[in-house]
Amino acid sequence: MKRILIVLFLFFSISSFADAGYAYRFHLNLQSENGEMINGYIYLYTEKKFINEYNGNFKEYYEGKDEIILYSNVITINLGALILDFTNEDNKTKIKLSDFWRIEINEFVDFGNTDRLFELSKDELSLIKGNKPKSTSIYNEKYAENCSIILLTWNENVELLEDKNEISKKMKSFEEDFTKYNDELNHYFRNKKKALLNKGVLLIFHCDAL
Repeated sequence: MKRILIVLFLFFSISSFADAGYAYRFHLNLQSENGEMINGYIYLYTEKKFINEYNGNFKEYYEGKDEIILYSNVITINLGALILDFTNEDNKTKIKLSDFWRIEINEFVDFGNTDRLFELSKDELSLIKGNKPKSTSIYNEKYAENCSIILLTWNENVELLEDKNEISKKMKSFEEDFTKYNDELNHYFRNKKKALLNKGVLLIFHCDAL
């Protein structure tokens, strides 16, 4: 998978997918030996296909590391061609699967080899409302051929076209050598992200595997 390793850290989703394989979101019920029950979501990028013959037993399927990240809550937003999940640090817990003798799968989603989950700040997460947001994307193949910047707003009074055009123009001005202008572009995106947040606009960076 090709990514330009410059300012992208500002917008990464919580994923690390390969160019091929499977990507799943599981909602799990976990029970420890002492009877403690917890539940939540995990996101898994894997070469192993999930099939129903595992009978809802996650341990029969899973072959990864013992320590995983469990999210107690996520907010799912459907943009039509794209479905995204959002959460923040307060919903994130590291657990060891070996601490739980029973792990049941409540549901699973095969979301393809793409970014799905985004960890946001509390201020960013507060922008998300129940209605479908207005959105637009900005793509520059020379910047990252499998990635786009996405702007979202739940405020009907906010227009995205002007900001889209400004970001597109700024990125184009650095096409000569994105690495050479790394610091300047990084500074621009950091300030732009803050300015958009104040306007009620969320900026994320979304990638697909090649």
